[in-house]
Amino acid sequence: MTESARIQPKVFCSYSWTNQEYQNRIIAIAERLMDASIDVLLDKWDLLEGADTHAYMEKCVSDKSVTHVLIFSDSEYTKKADSRSVGVGKETLIITPEVYGHADVTGKEQRYIPIVMEKDECGNAFLPVYIKGRYYIDMSVDENFADSFEQLVRTIYGKPLHKKPKLGKI
Repeated sequence: MTESARIQPKVFCSYSWTNQEYQNRIIAIAERLMDASIDVLLDKWDLLEGADTHAYMEKCVSDKSVTHVLIFSDSEYTKKADSRSVGVGKETLIITPEVYGHADVTGKEQRYIPIVMEKDECGNAFLPVYIKGRYYIDMSVDENFADSFEQLVRTIYGKPLHKKPKLGKI
């Protein structure tokens, strides 16, 4: 596929409104994704007061123009997803069948990307049960943010850092 024929990446950000500082972190990541020419659907920009929040979440997850759903998971997201409570819980009800129904075990065609934003005191990632076994991008440590962000952008564009080489001749 030529670069001009490449599909424009469009992502939906699923996250918990844990606190204002955390929301600002998500907004900053979304702004950087926009700078990397990745269209971002984010409730803070796209959802207006009085709008149907459930319809918005359902539309964003089911919209075929959305190439990836980014699941920003911290302890609060994990708690809400596992208990199926409030907005995150509603998104979980929509996302779970999609995640479980996806047959690509390599993740090369994976639409749902878990992003760990927090770990517990033992270093275990906070991830909801439905996505716990998936390979994730770790953004829990500020010192590694640049590398993690590059990994995220590469994943969205389908440009991994390490490519399997072609087989040589005998």
